[in-house]
Amino acid sequence: MQLSWSQSCSWMIQLLLVSNLLLWECVVSRPMCLDIEGCNKLSLQELFDHAIVIAQYTSNLTTQMSEEFDENFAKSLGYKARNSSICHTTSLATLEINEQIQQTQSDELLKVMISISRAWYHPLEHLVRAVAALKGTCETMLSKIKEVEEKNQELLEEMKRILVRVHPGAEENAYPAWMGLAEVRSANEDTHHFALSNLLHCLRSDNDKVVTYLEVVKCQVIHNNNC
Repeated sequence: MQLSWSQSCSWMIQLLLVSNLLLWECVVSRPMCLDIEGCNKLSLQELFDHAIVIAQYTSNLTTQMSEEFDENFAKSLGYKARNSSICHTTSLATLEINEQIQQTQSDELLKVMISISRAWYHPLEHLVRAVAALKGTCETMLSKIKEVEEKNQELLEEMKRILVRVHPGAEENAYPAWMGLAEVRSANEDTHHFALSNLLHCLRSDNDKVVTYLEVVKCQVIHNNNC
């Protein structure tokens, strides 16, 4: 028997509560520093571990969100096949091949991660509003995107602390501006849904990169590349 949209939402809420509770136990095990002095008391490994847990948690939420959106708003229009994967962060010198990532200096990887996180500040603001306005939006989807927005900011602060600790005096790179607001606000439903689908796919891809980069930098800094 096929579940109605409201029944699906109810089922997904229960599933989300269970899965996110398990992940959140790890995230809250080391609370985020609210002051510089408190952060300085944490070891470098503790900073890395906490940042990686937040990044993995955010990546998991983003994956759920992207799949949920495509299933309920984009599946019938074949957006996955049409998705051009053009992201506003494409201009950043991100690395896809594992060997290249491992050979990149830790300060450069940290700067790229910080730029990625900064580049999502405004898109996430508008993504929250757009998802909230979607007709038939499941409450779980909205709660996820709000949490991703919050975690992106937390992760940004964690990565900045790591950069300062590992490379004192290092200057952050510029980050690319997002120019997709017109499509996200489009009155044309197809254009609107495609813009949101593409934005979620880009967000998912960038979150995955941050997780990978963080793990590589931790290996470089904490374990001297012996991982």
